[in-house]
Amino acid sequence: MYDATKLLDSHSWSREVRGDSHHSPVTGFSPAYFATPAVTVNEGQEYDIDTLQTNLLHKVDQWNKRSPNFNIERVSRFAFSIHPYRPLHGSTFVRTPDFMANKHCLINVQNNDEKCFVWSVLSALYPATHHPYRLLKYKTHEHSLKVEGLTFPVQTKQIPLFEKNQALHIHKRFCIRGE
Repeated sequence: MYDATKLLDSHSWSREVRGDSHHSPVTGFSPAYFATPAVTVNEGQEYDIDTLQTNLLHKVDQWNKRSPNFNIERVSRFAFSIHPYRPLHGSTFVRTPDFMANKHCLINVQNNDEKCFVWSVLSALYPATHHPYRLLKYKTHEHSLKVEGLTFPVQTKQIPLFEKNQALHIHKRFCIRGE
């Protein structure tokens, strides 16, 4: 385990900077914010604290190049955020956001099981002329797909196996809320 206090003690970076030279009109404190990109850490990929340190020092150096009169005096806040990682995977029916539903560019089959991937593929292979979101339109075709080896809900890493079994190519599209 890495000691975060060692990181703070061994290098000086800060949010508050003082410019107090007669060559600079800047006096008082100016806040500066430095952040590193998000990193995925799991059993197979450890967190590299040296990369964090290098990244932060580079950002501080870039900020200091703005003026030779800025001096970092202290760290007023150091935040280390950890969030759970949940790989992208399917689930049961999730209502389509209005901004997408209003475009009438997709079919979101209303189901109450974890086979939403199967229903979405069937909706493309066997298009319904009326009410394409109704599950009943695709139930009769459910066994036309080879789903051996898949677990439900289907994870994105399982799609290549499905493609191989079906001789199909699946175009994956992901929606990030608000976009």
